[in-house]
Amino acid sequence: MKLRYFEDLILGQRETLPGSHTLGQADIIAFAREWDPQPFHIDPDYALTAPQGGLTAASGHLYAIASKLLFGLTPPIAGIASLRHELEIPNAARPGDTLKLSVTPVELQPSKSKTDRGLLTLDGELQTQTGKVVLKFRSLMLIYRRPPGRPAEDALQRESA
Repeated sequence: MKLRYFEDLILGQRETLPGSHTLGQADIIAFAREWDPQPFHIDPDYALTAPQGGLTAASGHLYAIASKLLFGLTPPIAGIASLRHELEIPNAARPGDTLKLSVTPVELQPSKSKTDRGLLTLDGELQTQTGKVVLKFRSLMLIYRRPPGRPAEDALQRESA
């Protein structure tokens, strides 16, 4: 499997991933009933009277969608572990919204103690079909460095475009 290693990442290079996810009312309610049973996530009638003005997807639901869409990155990041996530919900995501994910590497730091890995800070935005941002996140990830002797993957096509 081809992987995107620490050395393959270009700081500031924003990438919009190929997949999307359309939120359905039933999906929003089912997720919220299980994980975040606030009335504005599970009761459409109540949600109309809430400050949100209608049913909204839970923040955990949005992050789960972003996480799933991140697997559309080709080749995938050679991840070891996610260490920290900071989330911001600037706008509500609602039934019928189709969500796309964009990510940007903003910091790379080689490990001081283990030469086979490094830290990646990745900014992401989940946007609706109209470009409205419904989730902003910053993730700190522990990822592998390229193993000695392994050439850069041609699939990254860093100079193309």
